[in-house]
Amino acid sequence: MVTRSRFILALVLLFSLSSACFAEVEVPDPREAVGKTAERVLAELARDRDRYQTDDAALYDMARRLVVSQFDLERTAQWVLARHWRGATAEQRQQFEDEFSRLMLRTYALALRSYDNETIEYLPLVMKPGSKKVMVKTKLVRDDGSKVTVDYRLILREDGWKVYDVVIENVSMVITYRSEYSGIIESQGLDVLTQKLSERNRAALEK
Repeated sequence: MVTRSRFILALVLLFSLSSACFAEVEVPDPREAVGKTAERVLAELARDRDRYQTDDAALYDMARRLVVSQFDLERTAQWVLARHWRGATAEQRQQFEDEFSRLMLRTYALALRSYDNETIEYLPLVMKPGSKKVMVKTKLVRDDGSKVTVDYRLILREDGWKVYDVVIENVSMVITYRSEYSGIIESQGLDVLTQKLSERNRAALEK
């Protein structure tokens, strides 16, 4: 069974992706920005690890500054809601996106805290020239030598490559959240789902 903890770990490990896997692609190289992000994140973790282990506010701030900007959370939120996005008002979309983004921020931040030097093996990249979407296929290698298939879906935006989905052992993060949320939306409505996310986010900050 694919657990959410694997999604969390995979999101963190994205930042160690090598620029070599895009060396033959005639599009802006996403690894340059990601590599710089990785350097800054790891440097901050090394310099102030004790603080980040206990100070949630500092950890969230670091994740917001250095990590969240590498993700297309608007696109992810849209695909998580799927057909419900099309039926939502502009206000409902924005409210859901805001709360979903806060949830993802906490997810990324806590993943940084739990990072334990796992590594990634890169598979050959297949990409059509000029394509604005790409899937980077990798293997997550754990300390015991076991491997987990992890694929990253990226989209080329005006400000560079952004991640919008992670697929682990053929299970999509987007589809996982969609399955979790769709029943709530269909039985209680999008506003109720957004309120539940808001309450969960507030409760986490109060711990």
